[in-house]
Amino acid sequence: MPLALSPKLIMDTAHLIFHIRTARSKASEAASLEALCLLGDLGAVAPSGGPLSEKGQVFWVDLPARELDRARDRLPRLGYTTSVDLLEPAQAGSLSNKEMVRWRRRYYSLVRIYEEDPEDARERAPDRRKFMLETNNGEVRLVKGYRGDGGLLSRRGLPTYDACLLVNLVFTTSEGRTLLDPFAGVGGIVLEALESGYRVVSCDIDPGLIHGLSHIGAFHHVADARHLPFHAETMDAIATEPPYDMQTGDLVSDALAEMHRTLKTGGRIAMMCADWQAEKLRQTADSLGLEDMLNLPIDRKGVDCVVLAWQKPEND
Repeated sequence: MPLALSPKLIMDTAHLIFHIRTARSKASEAASLEALCLLGDLGAVAPSGGPLSEKGQVFWVDLPARELDRARDRLPRLGYTTSVDLLEPAQAGSLSNKEMVRWRRRYYSLVRIYEEDPEDARERAPDRRKFMLETNNGEVRLVKGYRGDGGLLSRRGLPTYDACLLVNLVFTTSEGRTLLDPFAGVGGIVLEALESGYRVVSCDIDPGLIHGLSHIGAFHHVADARHLPFHAETMDAIATEPPYDMQTGDLVSDALAEMHRTLKTGGRIAMMCADWQAEKLRQTADSLGLEDMLNLPIDRKGVDCVVLAWQKPEND
């Protein structure tokens, strides 16, 4: 017969198992931090281990059971997680259940509380989205799958799950929260931030993007990320993906200083950059006094990238 948990543990703690997206199977650190940032205000913590560890591509989160419903409402916003199971003590006589696991000499049932809808995820992909674009003859029309014009400061559309990751890493519950993307491009991060309830401010130096970014709901500015048109300490969160072209030189590290200036104390910055940009960004962040949260290589189908995240400390 299965051994029962103490009534207090059953009542007080919800133990969740998160299944990591196959395309980001080597990014468990990022996936775990994403969940903790998104659920941190609900009391979420990461235990050192849990069931199914032998299968890999999982991590665990504990949170107060009273917050389970609120947490469940946020789970569809996760990028690097495709499903979440709730661990429940097994009932006597139910050991034939295929979804039963044994952990710490006790038996548990796995209750699926979230699973990504593959069709919905596909419809949100960059090649399915429409973007308002001004053509060479001055006509403004919706273009499907637009990913940039191939110019120096253009870049391909960020996968939806990477955009979600960046938005979740800077998650805040501040009233009237505002998120800035200073390299907005075709708006992948903007869309995910809007879905998460942010007031979104976007910037891009390409004037041709103003129609598309404004159309999807951003307060858009045509601006150089090295000279942002905002007062100091006005943004609650910043998430972005800068251009990867090596001809941009120190553009991105120079822009980081501007992000730091406009970010409120206690706010966070998350960025997916090219591998070659990461070291200079780390040096710049250190000189600015930003606190490291994440520094993790990511393989985007052969493109070596790094996810970086920092927090602006209270004593900055």
